[in-house]
Formats: sequence, C-alpha cells, structure tokens
Amino acid sequence: MLTSWQRLPKALTIWRRLPQAMQDAAWYGASLGWTKALAMLTLPFLTAYLMPADFARIELLSSAAEIAALFACAGLVDTAYRFAGAGGEAGGRAAGEILGLALVLAATGLGLTWLLAPHIAAHMPLAVRPREILLLGIAVSLESLIAVPMAMLRITGRAGRYALTASARATLQSGLVVVLLVSGFGVAGVLGAGAIAAVSAAVVLTAAQRRETGLRVQPAQWGRLLAYGVPLIGSGLASFVLGTADRWLLAGHVSAQSLGHYALAAKISLIAALLTQPFELWWYPRRLAVLAAAGGAARSARIASAGLVLTMLAAAATACAGPILIRALTPVSYHAAIIYVPLLAACLALQSAGSLVNVGCYARRTGMVPMAINGAAAVVALAGYVLFIPHHGIDGAIGATLAAQSVRLVLFYGVAQRLVALPWRFAPLVAPAGFSVASAMAAQSHLPVASALAIASALWLAALGCAWAGGVLGSGAGPTAGAVNPAAI
Repeated sequence: MLTSWQRLPKALTIWRRLPQAMQDAAWYGASLGWTKALAMLTLPFLTAYLMPADFARIELLSSAAEIAALFACAGLVDTAYRFAGAGGEAGGRAAGEILGLALVLAATGLGLTWLLAPHIAAHMPLAVRPREILLLGIAVSLESLIAVPMAMLRITGRAGRYALTASARATLQSGLVVVLLVSGFGVAGVLGAGAIAAVSAAVVLTAAQRRETGLRVQPAQWGRLLAYGVPLIGSGLASFVLGTADRWLLAGHVSAQSLGHYALAAKISLIAALLTQPFELWWYPRRLAVLAAAGGAARSARIASAGLVLTMLAAAATACAGPILIRALTPVSYHAAIIYVPLLAACLALQSAGSLVNVGCYARRTGMVPMAINGAAAVVALAGYVLFIPHHGIDGAIGATLAAQSVRLVLFYGVAQRLVALPWRFAPLVAPAGFSVASAMAAQSHLPVASALAIASALWLAALGCAWAGGVLGSGAGPTAGAVNPAAI
C-alpha cells in the first residue's frame, strides 16, 4: 500500500494537468473555505463573550468601516484591473503609480482617523468609544495598501500566493479575536485584532509589490487614475446603501437585540457569496480581456451563465444550511436570527447576478455607467428603507433590499446589452432556478427537520443536474471552457 508521501508525486502530476483556470479556482476556493471555517470557529466565541447588543455594535461599526473603505481605496482595485491589467512595461509602471497613490491615501486616512475619532464616536447611533473608532480606522486606512497588491496577484495569475496571503491574514486575525475576547477585551478586542492583522498584511504586501513594480508617488498621474476610480466610489456607496445602510435606520426603530439577530443572519447568509467567490475571483479580473478577444461575446455569456447557476445553487444551499449552523454554533438567545437567512441569501444572489450580467458596462473609459445604475438602485433601496422600516422593521428592510437588487439586475442587463450585446441563452437557466427556489422553500417548511432537509437536498441536486444536462455547467461552459490567454490579460 502506498503511503501518503508516495502518493504525493502522482497527485502533483494530476494537479499540473488541470487547466490553469481550474487550478486558480481551486486556490481561491481553498482560501475562502479556510477563512469561512475560521469565521465559523470564532462565531461561538463572539456569541459567548458578547451580548446581542454588543454584536449589533460591531455590526454597526463594520457598516461604518465599509463606507470609509470606499473612500480609502478610491476605486483603486478596479483602476488596477483597467490600467495594470494589460501587463508589460506600461502595466508595471501603472501598477507602481497606483501603489504610490494607495500609500498617500493610507497616510491621509490614518491622520484623519486620529483627528476625528472622538467626533465620530459622539455621533454614532449606538454607544461607541473613541478607541474603538481609532482601531477600526487603522484597519480601514490601510485597506488600499492591502487591496492593490492583492489585486495585482489576481491580475498576474498568482492565485496560490493570493490564497496563502489571504489565509494567513484571516488566521492571524481570528486567533487574535479569540485570545482578546477570552482576555476580556470585548468589542475593542475584536477591532484590535483586525487592526493588527491589517498592519501586518499592509507591510508585507506593499513591500512585496514595491520590489516587483516599484512604488511611484507621481501626482501628475493621479488625475488619470482617479478619473476612473473615483466614479466607482459612487458605485461603492450605492452598494453600501444596498448592503448595510439599513442597519443605520434599523438602529432607531428596533431593539439592539433584534439588530444583533439581524446582524447574525446577515453573517450566515454571506455563505452564499463566499461559495461563489472562487469563481468571481477568477472571472472579474479577466472578463474585459475575454470580452475583447476573438469570440469574446459568446464566451463571456457562457462563463457568466455558469456563474448565474452557481449563484442560484449557493443561495439555496445557504437557505438550507444557515438555520442548522445558527442552532449549532450560537446560544438560544441568537436563534431568532434563523427566519431572516433565506431572504438575505436571496438578496445576495440578486446582487451577484447583477454583477455577472454587467460586463458591457465596464468596457468604457470611465466608471460612470456602473455608478449611475448602482445609484438608481440605491435610491430605490433608500426610499424603501425610509418608507417601510418605521412600520415593518427588519421585514421592511429586507423587502426594500430585494426590490432594489431586482431593479439593479434589470438595469444592468438592459444597459450592458445596449453597450455590448452578448448572446445569452436563458432557457437552460429556468429549470435550475426553479429547483433552487423550491429547495430553499422546502428547507423552511414545517416538516420535521430531517424530512425537510432530505427534500431540499433532492431538489438542490435536481437543480444541479438540470444545469449540467442543459450545458450550462460542465464541458464547454464556465471558467474551464478554453484557457484565457495570459498575454491578453
């Protein structure tokens, strides 16, 4: 019998024979699986050492960090895809200029955080300490120095290094969260863990990219770079409204405990997004290059269709597994979160679908088209929050988000088709969509848990089978269908 060490060369040979796209997706999947496993392992510590009201405070601070990170990064990740993705001398020079701009933005953010932390804390809707704002601000300010080098790893096809770096950061942060919570640091301990991990990642990643592309602080180039990236801040702000702005309105109309339940459900529903991220991490940096290549429109439609099916399956799986995870990992005081998981997973599925059909909107000189569409959807969401949250609380927030994400999907599809017509085939998607919805509904039925899960699992497998039989997944479809020419990326 062969030992594990003797089997290793054979396994490596099989690995090298896989298409590069499959290897990359496997690296991304392994990284996301590891980070999600860490999140699940730390969740019992969070719910054991923090009350639901404290959990709600962290959620509100995370929401504030999301909007601050948009300004801290200034759209530099998409700017890197646009200007550094071409490769060669021009791409390397652009990468160095983008890294230099990221350094300036990070230094500015740290200075503003130090000055404004007491004022920000005083105006938060829940009680927050200035030191918590300071710790959060450190992590947010350094995000550009992390995101830009990580984007360059994706652009240059170094999925393995990307995965190991992301996993190392998550491991350090999760370990520190547990240690600091057990030591009695509470919310400040959770935020401090994030700050330490961010500093470590920023130093290592910035130094590594500086060795490869240089670090060029050239103000003369900032206008060109920011002209592409800054409009995408508007898209990010719209995504914030669609994603987490409802917490700010809910804080004034529901109890902190209920907001904590909603925050937990939102975290669990993110499983849907994490399940599709290996595909998205592979596809998004490449989609413009694929579109520009010969036969790019047809290939883009095939790959995006595969992504749509993966999105459906991920949302249905989350609706089935989410309640089980909440019961298994949290105290009874958190179990009220279960009822929100399926609809929040549906919100994320609509968001991912909109991002998969919009490739034509990004094939422009600026990011104005995505900003306008995301802005229109954000207006719908914000209007819904204002109208429905005061009377319907969390249910009103979820309903408004579903409506806004639906508007975003329709607008992105319509406008993208006008700009770059893709030969979509939607008929093969109907059956997988129907079975996915039925699977999620079966999991929420009043049948005994074992029976409900058995029926839901059968329906989920039917969705998968229909997608495979219809050619949406499998040979000739998805990211494995024809390797992307690295020279074109």
